[in-house]
Amino acid sequence: MAFVWVALSIALAVLAWIDYDPQFRLYFSNVQQTASSLIAALLCFRTWAAFPPGSPLSRAWGLIGAGVLAWGIGATIFGAYPILHGGQDTPYPYYSDIGYLATSPLISAGLLSFRRSAGLTTPAWGWALALALLIGCGYWTFLANREGLTGGDVATQLSSVGYTLFDPILLAVTVLLATAFRGGVIGRAWWYVVWGVLLYIVANQLYTYLVLSERYVTGSWIDIGWMLGFGLIAWAAATTRQMLR
Repeated sequence: MAFVWVALSIALAVLAWIDYDPQFRLYFSNVQQTASSLIAALLCFRTWAAFPPGSPLSRAWGLIGAGVLAWGIGATIFGAYPILHGGQDTPYPYYSDIGYLATSPLISAGLLSFRRSAGLTTPAWGWALALALLIGCGYWTFLANREGLTGGDVATQLSSVGYTLFDPILLAVTVLLATAFRGGVIGRAWWYVVWGVLLYIVANQLYTYLVLSERYVTGSWIDIGWMLGFGLIAWAAATTRQMLR
């Protein structure tokens, strides 16, 4: 499955590079984005169910799965719009953004739940790095969303506030977790989650910036960030579940 996941992501990047039929890339990308997130959510929930009832680690995987599922629902709505409207790109903001905006807070809660349940302690330099990245990423997301924050209707402004705040917070939480790892098999599995979340954040910010500057087209090379990001989370979930057997 991992090979197919990567191969399809590379295929989209190649299609974007050679500027293949935009209509085909639109549908190809939407299907991949939706499928990758929903499959990843399913694997997260399977791992959640594999833990004993009430397990803190179960709660962590449940929250992450809920976050990925929220993104998948958003992607489904996003992908349905072109089909129902003659191939037009989905507007921004749209109902799909509700799902997208719910993703980062839910994943953040899942990462914090894992950190707490595993008894991990973040060193002082980890806190300093997380704070620095929170400020730096927060400044970047403010610049990327500045047009939406200062103009447009209420929905645009609220969406921009969410996209400005949620990803920097998720990045900081991810760093707090990553710098607390002590190694081991479980730690190695969660590194896949960390890298998956980082790819997700990068793709989010590139998308928001390009949308607000009216340069984003579905099927662009940045779409692979979501596909590979959720692929890594799915791999972590499958690996963790395998260890429980």
